[in-house]
Amino acid sequence: MADLTIPQSILDDIVAHAKELAPYECCGLLAGTNKTVSQLYRIRNIVALEGAQNLSTFDPAKAAHLERLSPAERAEIAFVMDMQEFSAAKKDIRKKGLDLQVVYHSHPHDPARPSVTDIKIATDYEEIWPKINLPAPAYLLVSLMHQTPDIRTYWITGGAVSPAHIAIA
Repeated sequence: MADLTIPQSILDDIVAHAKELAPYECCGLLAGTNKTVSQLYRIRNIVALEGAQNLSTFDPAKAAHLERLSPAERAEIAFVMDMQEFSAAKKDIRKKGLDLQVVYHSHPHDPARPSVTDIKIATDYEEIWPKINLPAPAYLLVSLMHQTPDIRTYWITGGAVSPAHIAIA
């Protein structure tokens, strides 16, 4: 029994998004109903952007720190979703009567498994999802470290990582 069903076309879109943003990480949300994904939302990774003026959701100290980093160093920080785009996606998900099902991001140079930072962020968000009336999502990672992109999906609960079972439609 699959935890979720994701159409091949959406998986292809995620891989395309990952390749477009490499060497930075891409990020986004997948939504749908009845454990079947039907909608992809690309969310801007503000870490990947040049110039801290774009980092409006960061505190000034963090923005100044990011501005001093080279693009390669900045790519290592992983991703920070643009909160305006995240909020717009959340509104659209509600308006369409969908559920948030997956948070995705890419690992341009690393395996498709959650990093220590990914696990920490997911664990921090466990308390936030119910407050913003969203179910805790699965986490999909796409690795571009080999010729063939590797896509894997996980549940991250209480700091523990377990594989999510995905059916491809």
